[in-house]
Amino acid sequence: MTKPDRIDRAAIARIMDANANRAAEGVRVIEEIVRFWIGDAALTARLKDLRHEIRSAAAAAAAGAVAHRDAAADVGAASATASELSRGSIGIVARANFSRAEEALRVLEEFGKLLDADASRRFKHLRFALYSIERIFFLEGGAAAGAMPERPFLYPILDRALVAAADVAAAAEALVAGGAGIVQYRAKGVPRDEMRRDLVSVIAAARPAAVPVIVNDDVELAVETGADGAHVGAADVSPEEARAMLGPGAILGVTANDVEGIAKAPAGAASYVAVGPVFASEIKPEVPAVGLDAVRRARSLAKTPLVAIGGITPANAASVIAAGADGIAVVSAVLAGDIRKNCFTFLGIIGTKRECG
Repeated sequence: MTKPDRIDRAAIARIMDANANRAAEGVRVIEEIVRFWIGDAALTARLKDLRHEIRSAAAAAAAGAVAHRDAAADVGAASATASELSRGSIGIVARANFSRAEEALRVLEEFGKLLDADASRRFKHLRFALYSIERIFFLEGGAAAGAMPERPFLYPILDRALVAAADVAAAAEALVAGGAGIVQYRAKGVPRDEMRRDLVSVIAAARPAAVPVIVNDDVELAVETGADGAHVGAADVSPEEARAMLGPGAILGVTANDVEGIAKAPAGAASYVAVGPVFASEIKPEVPAVGLDAVRRARSLAKTPLVAIGGITPANAASVIAAGADGIAVVSAVLAGDIRKNCFTFLGIIGTKRECG
């Protein structure tokens, strides 16, 4: 089989047509479940609007695609997996159709890039809109997603540079049992599939206790895995774009470029702002410490909860809270040794109000 060296517009038209149908059909199945089983009029209307927008976007991106439709010659038409032929519950039907529609929208996004960059971006927007609806659907009546905890709170970062893949689940369970207010998952250089597997374990440990799980740097992965939010830095997407991707109910953390930049943080986009490193950090030794004065200045400027990070240990944690931080983000000081015991130590020092079990 030879690879094409040009854009085969007829083939792209067939791909766009097939996946527009697949996406709209998947959304329609979910829409019927929401309408007749859950009885949520507002969510039904959102799904209906989304379905019509998928059709409209596909028609605009690949006008006349239906003329290239050839179901009889489709080599994949007769194939089906065992899971496609059996469904055990309405919930399983819904989950299968969310996946079906989301995958189809990703295909439309990728092939849309060959036709029209604006169309591709529109399909990406629709995919994230569906992720948000999926989150609402599966959290309805279940354990609510975590919210920002009461001040002062402990914010441990589960860093894969310090935690082996085999230990992720146990580490997450220990952080939650120790009284973490929020858990951030950070994994530099880890394959994306492995990150997804990690997050399944972390979210499973945190959700029963309503402890939010935040994904560092990767907003798209946060949405895909159903995490409670994301944290972005200066080199990542803008806070406004991150908020649009996450939706209004998720937690969004933002690292300020400098203390004065905290005052410029976009109103309504960030759930909290982070400042640091407060002290010299083993994690980022090349970055100079800003000191406690920077925390005090940040507190006077911040319109949202303030999280301090960098070199925080049991010896200096109380001074960071006294300087005005609402939460302390810790990495090696909590992950080294007995994680649960380390959490208790920090919580005792900062005087948290959170119940520990």
